[in-house]
Amino acid sequence: MSDHRALLSGTALNIVGLAAGVAAAFGVQVLMGRHLGRSGLGLVTVAVQVAFVAAAGSRFGMDLSAVRDVAIARGAGHLRSMRSLVDRCTGVAVAVSAAAAAVIAGVAAAAGSREIAIAAASIPLAAATNVYLGATRGLKQMAPTLWVFWIGQPLAWIALAVAAFAAGGGVDAAVWSYDISWLLGLVAARALWRRASAGLGDERATREQVRDALRFGLPRAPSALLAQALFWADLWVVGAYVSDAQVGTYAAVGRISQVLLLFLTSVNLLFSPFAADLHARGLRDQLDALFKSATRWALAATIPVVIILWVAAADVLAAFGPRYAGGEDALRILLAGQLVNVATGSVAFVLIMVGRTGLDLVDNAIAVALLVALAAPLSSAHGIEGAAVASAVAIGGVNLLRLAQVSRVVGIQPYTEDYLRLLIPAAACLLAAVAAHAAASGSAWYVTLLATGAAAGGAYLLLLPAGLPREEREAIYRSTRRITNRGPR
Repeated sequence: MSDHRALLSGTALNIVGLAAGVAAAFGVQVLMGRHLGRSGLGLVTVAVQVAFVAAAGSRFGMDLSAVRDVAIARGAGHLRSMRSLVDRCTGVAVAVSAAAAAVIAGVAAAAGSREIAIAAASIPLAAATNVYLGATRGLKQMAPTLWVFWIGQPLAWIALAVAAFAAGGGVDAAVWSYDISWLLGLVAARALWRRASAGLGDERATREQVRDALRFGLPRAPSALLAQALFWADLWVVGAYVSDAQVGTYAAVGRISQVLLLFLTSVNLLFSPFAADLHARGLRDQLDALFKSATRWALAATIPVVIILWVAAADVLAAFGPRYAGGEDALRILLAGQLVNVATGSVAFVLIMVGRTGLDLVDNAIAVALLVALAAPLSSAHGIEGAAVASAVAIGGVNLLRLAQVSRVVGIQPYTEDYLRLLIPAAACLLAAVAAHAAASGSAWYVTLLATGAAAGGAYLLLLPAGLPREEREAIYRSTRRITNRGPR
């Protein structure tokens, strides 16, 4: 139960913090879309996503190796060499990602893509940042990731971009701002890790420990690259069949749909060290119970977001500007695929944390191959809606495959009858969203969106206790009583 409380309290903290993170990420896209237009937004999105994907693959899996090694060492009480090991993991990530950045910058410059060449500077910075944040998560401390990754870097990018735009900058300035935001993130992430690990000891990591980290990370390098490509390959493919303006619309649609992943990713990041620790100690029943709770919590937090975005799809797109209309169907298709992703929980992270990185690599390769195979003909025939169908099928399919693998390999699965309880607040949320949206129809997009969100969110929160098991309702009740000073502390 202590693990459940730690995971639940961390998730609750993240929900509050991620509200700022969602606003920051959404604000970046709105700022770029309004200042640079659809074509400029498309250029910036492609440039920074090439860099982000490259950083994910070229850090050689050292971020998750740091999570896993530190979590297992913490559970076993052998943390004396972890600071040394994390430094070596960071060195590997920086060396590999710097080489990748040089290659990408050279190729982009030769091809005349100045924006991608500029964005390549962020690759080693993002890689090192994620290794240090992974190490702090191994200690089961989520706050550094919350403040640096989810909130700090996007807010820094906004602030730097606003200053650059005020000085007359354009697309290049937006990308340089992205690079500098990751430099600031790296400085903060390293400082937070050193503070969190103070007192653990400075024993030198053994060659065997370093070899084990490299062995774990070797399949993760291409797998992480493929995992990122799974979310962006459809954007690259659809660009061959539609106009630059439509690419900008699809980029906005893709970003909006990925808002759903913020809650799941938050749970994944929190759940990963628990999975590594419990599996290493052979506590499968505890791992199974925690997996069930974590998946249901992620789904419960995501349901109202899905409903609001689905009902008010046109209003959400209007935030980017009037020229982004026409992406509503593509957005709803992508939301369906991401909902399957959320509903299957942390299946990919379970496989990784139990050491099955090779299996994870195979899964991602299958998913990307399926996505590209579907995206080309569907984009050619149906434009951005076809690309959205390809993405939804690939993402939903690979997660259903992983669900079966986790059940077979690890012997756990995320579902219980408690999931059915969520139908009560979900139905209320949907009815309130539809009614509020109809009532506000004809108003400005922001009025309609706010009305829909307020009504749907209020109805969901009001009936959410009915969607929770008895012990969770009682825990919330006790916490509320303590916060309001009306009950025992």
